[in-house]
Amino acid sequence: MPRERLLLTYEDLSREMETARRIQLSLLPQAPPDLLGVRIGCRSVPAHFVGGDYYDFFRRNEYTIDLVIADVSGHDLGASLIMVATRSMLRANIYKSGTARDALAVLNELLFDDLTRTELILTMFYAKYSIDTRLLTYANGGHEPPLLYRCGAEKCSILDSDGMVLGVMKGASFEEKTIRLEEGDLVAFYTDGITEAIGPAGELFGRERLCRSVYRYRGEPPEGIIDGVLADLAEFCGGASFADDVSMVVMKVD
Repeated sequence: MPRERLLLTYEDLSREMETARRIQLSLLPQAPPDLLGVRIGCRSVPAHFVGGDYYDFFRRNEYTIDLVIADVSGHDLGASLIMVATRSMLRANIYKSGTARDALAVLNELLFDDLTRTELILTMFYAKYSIDTRLLTYANGGHEPPLLYRCGAEKCSILDSDGMVLGVMKGASFEEKTIRLEEGDLVAFYTDGITEAIGPAGELFGRERLCRSVYRYRGEPPEGIIDGVLADLAEFCGGASFADDVSMVVMKVD
């Protein structure tokens, strides 16, 4: 093939991938919902043109919000296509499932065949927060457990519950838990592109470093906390681009 033809093919592919990147990023919420009594920040950084990370918010009424963060295995075009399918199915069925565990169970059934055929898996953490009661109800489908910082505490705890990744077994059930948040509490949701990032020495960034990073910037607004964590992660990685998709959602209770 002539060199000019190769260059043209590469340029066409680059344009198409850039278009895919813009479309995928446009499907993520441009800003979290504005709710009285809670502040939320969010960010997603694909490792390449497109990726498999996803987060979303669903405002059921003036007092209740659903929050979801998910990660499709891989960070290529295939993962991004499954991410788009996940978003579509979740949005189409979100108001048919009343609980966090039901939402995961329904999505597992709907996506099972697609995930099986593509040999991909999907992790997802689903949470429901009530502003008037400050109750956070959640279920976990094999995802990284969010970090909880109680106001005045110096160490984080994790929000974990039993539940396997989506797309492995039909009829899977998911444990649901509920906690009460207080003024000043902070919850950080994230994907494993952060904790599994590898530094120049071959060491993982890990959950403990993430805990320390979130604590370091805890006085900042949610977007500032995310900025700080991503800066710490970039420094740990030696300034190199991230090897996996990185996404984070931070919620602070006022």
